[in-house]
Amino acid sequence: MSPFDFVFALFSLILGLAIAEALAGFAKVMKLHARARAGLGKDVRVGWLVPLLAALVILNQLQFWMTAYAVRDTLPLTYLTLLCVTLVVGAYYLFSALVFPEEPADWPDFDAYYDVHNRFILTGMLVINLAVAIIAGRYRPPMTAAQRAIGEGPVGLLVLAGVAMTMVLTFALIFVKRRWLNILLLALMIAMILAAAVLVAVTGL
Repeated sequence: MSPFDFVFALFSLILGLAIAEALAGFAKVMKLHARARAGLGKDVRVGWLVPLLAALVILNQLQFWMTAYAVRDTLPLTYLTLLCVTLVVGAYYLFSALVFPEEPADWPDFDAYYDVHNRFILTGMLVINLAVAIIAGRYRPPMTAAQRAIGEGPVGLLVLAGVAMTMVLTFALIFVKRRWLNILLLALMIAMILAAAVLVAVTGL
C-alpha cells in the first residue's frame, strides 16, 4: 500500500461521515413524522427543496470520491495536496451538516430553512466542482485506446456537456428565488448526474 493509499483511506472515512450526516437528516425527519402521527409532537412540512438538495449533496460527494480514486496514483503526495483534499472533504461535511435543520421541529416549513442556507451550500459545491474538474483534467491517468475512442466520440462529448450543464444549473440555482423553479432545477441536476453515471458505467469511459 502506497503512502497516498493510507491518506486516501482517512479522507474516505471523513467523506463517509459526511454522507452519513446527510442521511441522518432524512432519519430525523422520518422520526419526527412518526412522533407526530403518534400524537407526541408537532409535524413539520418538509416539501421537496431540502430533500432534493440533500440528495444533490450526497451525489456530489460520491462524484468527488470517484474522482479522487481515479487520480490517486497520479496526484502528487504533498502537503498542499493534503490541505486541498482536507478543505474539500471538510466543506462537504459542513454542507451535509447544514442541509437539514439541527432541530427539525424548530422549522415548521423546511422551505424557509432552504431559503436561508441554499446559496451557501450551492456556492460551495460550485467552487468545489470547478476545482475538482480542473484537478481531474490535470492528473487523470492516461486513457486506454478504447476509452480514448469513446471519449473523443459522441459519448464523451455528451458526458462533458452534462458536466458543464450541471455547473451552469448550479450557478443558476444560486440566484433563482422561485421555489418551484428551484425544485425543477434540482431534480434536473440529479437526473443528469444519475444519467451520466449510467452512461459512463455502460460505456466504460
